[in-house]
Amino acid sequence: MCRLFGCRTAAPGGVAHELLHGANALRVQSREHPDGWGLGWYAGRVPQVVRSLTAAHGDEDFEEVSSFVTATTILAHIRKASVGKIALENTHPFEWGPWLFAHNGTISEWENYRAAIEAGIDPAFRDELRGETDSERCFLLFLTRLSRRCDPASASFADAAAALAETANTVARTCGSEAATTFLATDGRLMLACRRGRTLYVSAAEQERGGRVAWFAVASEDPRLHEPTPPGRSPWREVQPDTIVGVDSDLRLGHAAL
Repeated sequence: MCRLFGCRTAAPGGVAHELLHGANALRVQSREHPDGWGLGWYAGRVPQVVRSLTAAHGDEDFEEVSSFVTATTILAHIRKASVGKIALENTHPFEWGPWLFAHNGTISEWENYRAAIEAGIDPAFRDELRGETDSERCFLLFLTRLSRRCDPASASFADAAAALAETANTVARTCGSEAATTFLATDGRLMLACRRGRTLYVSAAEQERGGRVAWFAVASEDPRLHEPTPPGRSPWREVQPDTIVGVDSDLRLGHAAL
């Protein structure tokens, strides 16, 4: 199991409260998820990713990066290793082209299903495999499904949501309905997450003209717990199981069923 957080905003901003200072910030959660962390953001369309094998709560680099990163798209993950050893190649977020991907959950008895999942990955993406995790293979399966619909570098929210749903449902059919596939994916423009087998929370600004929002955030747990909602922010609400939520490249809210 792991924990994840993502934020997409109209103007560059930071997320130090959600990562460091909140009552249930990722740094706090890392005491139970100590097997490394990763933080990604974008310079234009190019992902910038920092990973570490040190528990976030004891890592000065996590505090420094979390405090000073300012961007319109940020994705963070802390790991509790289940499939694959503690190693950088197994540390989320995984990266390909403009895409970053993180996973909260695990596939039980993974080695019984690994070959079948890998068989569903396009050979061009299979060559990108670096680690041992079920999560990385789910990412490459997502890219395979996305590339059948469009150029992955210019995907629409609808295409990305459909590919994410196909990925989660392929894993369920192959590995059993108990497989936990709560995913978070972004290409720096789109951000979308699906809930299956683990909790997921979302918070977003009030919709403006045209359905746009100034910011959108998603997390595996409520980062604030019982803290009062600060002025100008919206409360976190739980996403229903088997649901995809996110924003398109214009920060219009979107949702779909798995």
